[in-house]
Amino acid sequence: MNEKYAELMTRFPLFAGYTTHGAKFVLEKGTVQEHDVGSVLFHEGDTAEFVLLVLAGSAEVYVVRSGRVISLVDSGPGTILGEIAVLCGIPRSASLRAREKLLVVRWTADAFRQMLLSNVSLSQRILRHSLRTLIDKEQSLINSLGSGPAGT
Repeated sequence: MNEKYAELMTRFPLFAGYTTHGAKFVLEKGTVQEHDVGSVLFHEGDTAEFVLLVLAGSAEVYVVRSGRVISLVDSGPGTILGEIAVLCGIPRSASLRAREKLLVVRWTADAFRQMLLSNVSLSQRILRHSLRTLIDKEQSLINSLGSGPAGT
């Protein structure tokens, strides 16, 4: 089974140039999990104990403000989720739920940090990806706040 997921990972931009063997090494540092539609994988404010890589399906990153759900971004295959909170040692800044049946690789915080420390190239890729994701979420939040009622 890991062979199939490793092959899939080599098609993600984040792992461009990886061999199946290299992707398998990264994959084996975590566990593959399935989540049903609507499952909440973590809540805003939770302690960051793991990082996820979406293998299949999609997930919604969102926050709740004044009783209103604000969708920040939809994340599909190849997306790393929850890494910023783990790397910074801070609580989750948003919540995450499965929009579709979701297949993910889940790395514990310690395994994720060790993986980054042992592979400079992967560290650079993930940090680049994380910063782009952070900018996308910020832009989405700004856009959604700008579309609220006039005068608010």
